[in-house]
This record gives sequence, structure tokens and C-alpha cells, in this order.
Amino acid sequence: SLKSPWTSESYSNLYQSTLTSDRIGSVVTKLKGSVNSSNNESSAIFSKDGKTMYFTRNNMLNGKIKTDSLNNVLLKIYQATFDGKRWGSVKELPFNSNDYSCAHPALSPNEDYLYFSSDMPGGFGGEDIWKVSVNGDEYGTPENLGAKVNTEANESFPFITDDNVLFFSSNGKTGFGGL
Repeated sequence: SLKSPWTSESYSNLYQSTLTSDRIGSVVTKLKGSVNSSNNESSAIFSKDGKTMYFTRNNMLNGKIKTDSLNNVLLKIYQATFDGKRWGSVKELPFNSNDYSCAHPALSPNEDYLYFSSDMPGGFGGEDIWKVSVNGDEYGTPENLGAKVNTEANESFPFITDDNVLFFSSNGKTGFGGL
């Protein structure tokens, strides 16, 4: 199997786990369908009906990882659909770019907004938290969440609770550790 040149470990894929009837163990299997590739997939989230998944993947072009002008590996957010047996119809979201990364999607409770981190132009520096309206397969224009959330450093890994409270990681706020 392919190994990452940075970690010497296998590239990450998406898996599912089913609890056993005694709830002591679980059965772990790779997700079926075309969501897993020879590159990294991570940060999967699912619509409430379980039919739509958003996830992060290395930016790929013709099966090869695509880098920006500084040779950085970029990330993109993809959407996949579940047909009852497997995940397919994988497509990248329209606000992705070959010039910056978009990653770590999170859905609002009523699924009308997708939150994500990106270093796209118009931010405060590093990665910022952004949101974009979602209406079926239509997406609005990404909006930066502003200076109350974002800093000149990195904000990433957004999560929205059922009460519409945003949690995220930052290395630009005072605290312990990195993100």
C-alpha cells in the first residue's frame, strides 16, 4: 500500500464502525464506494438523512496530488451521495480552488450552512473559519466569520452543536498547546 512521504504511514481513508450486539466490541470496515482514493480522505460529516457526506481530500488532478506555486499540498472539500449500498457521485464543491485549501466541513443544525476552514483570499491570515449557504446542490458565496472568530494565525476544525454553537481550534488565541 502507498505510504505518505511525511509520516511513512499509509494514507488515511474513511471507515465506518458498527457496534456489536453486546456493545463491547465493534466491526470496522472501509466505506464502500468511490470516496476512498490512493490519497488522504478525512473529516467526514453526514446529513441527518444519511444520504449526503462532505469530506476533505488532497487536491488531485488526473489521479495525482496537485500542489500550489509554493509546492504545498492543497485540500478540497468533496460531496458524496449514498445509494443505499455504497458512496458515489463524488464531486468537489464549487468554491474549492487550486490556489488555496478548503477543509474540515461542518453542517449547521438545519443543514442550510456549511462551515469550513480555508486560507482563501479575504481572510485574516492563515486558515480562517468560513460559512457558505447550502440549498440542495447550490452553494452561495463563502463568507468569512470575521475578527470575533478569526485571527492572523490559524482557525480550523469547526463543529456546530444542535444549539448552533460554534466550536473550533485556534493557535491565534491565548491557551495551552497549539490548535
